[in-house]
Amino acid sequence: MQHLIEPLKNLGLSEKEAKIYLALLQLGPATPYRIAQKAGLKRPTAYVIAEELVVKGLIVHVPGEEPKRYIARSPEAVLEAQEAKLLKTKSVLPELKSLQKETSEKASVLYFEGIEGLRQAYDYKKKELHEKNIVGFFANPEDASSEVNEVFYEWNEYKERHHTHVMGLTVDTPTLKPYAKWLLPETTEITGKFLPENMYSAKVSIESCDDQFVRIALIESVQSLIIESPKLAKALREVFEITWKGLEGKYDKPTKF
Repeated sequence: MQHLIEPLKNLGLSEKEAKIYLALLQLGPATPYRIAQKAGLKRPTAYVIAEELVVKGLIVHVPGEEPKRYIARSPEAVLEAQEAKLLKTKSVLPELKSLQKETSEKASVLYFEGIEGLRQAYDYKKKELHEKNIVGFFANPEDASSEVNEVFYEWNEYKERHHTHVMGLTVDTPTLKPYAKWLLPETTEITGKFLPENMYSAKVSIESCDDQFVRIALIESVQSLIIESPKLAKALREVFEITWKGLEGKYDKPTKF
């Protein structure tokens, strides 16, 4: 029976509540004493939890019976009731989203430090970026440690598998050579412009991720920021597009490796 506990927890039940419900499914109408025996719980505990399950609609009192007895509602009835609650909640989804829009104007900032922090920053909402777009200004990797590079290798492989499209400006430098296989626009999800070091020598990467949040990575100190602000993300993308348009037809391929 233990393997049935976790699925019932998905309905919002505690482990003891799940045990009581399963016990009643097997027993049929039963007193708190019998339920407690079957579920391996103390009688007072079984009584309290049974009353809670009545409120939640998973079991009911057997009418006219003394001592008090309970009976489980069928699994089909329980699931139908849960689905009805979900549909009712979905009906107010537009109103809930409007509330979210009001609060989303307030930017929130997450700070990460170290290699694991960097990895967490690049794992942030990555599933929501499948087949979406990232634009940004990317750092010269010359100050990146092997551990930092490993995080970026993992991220580039993930982007390729899930078609996360990237347009970016970076530095035309030999230190990009380890990234060569991801920098060919005809075979990967990345389209880049590779600027001379005397023109662009960024040590920090700044990305607008699907106009939802901005990610900043300080390569040498291994610090990262996530700024949840659609307005900031959109502004960064617009700055990027202006810059990209001004470089049309230029710096489309790396020349240093």
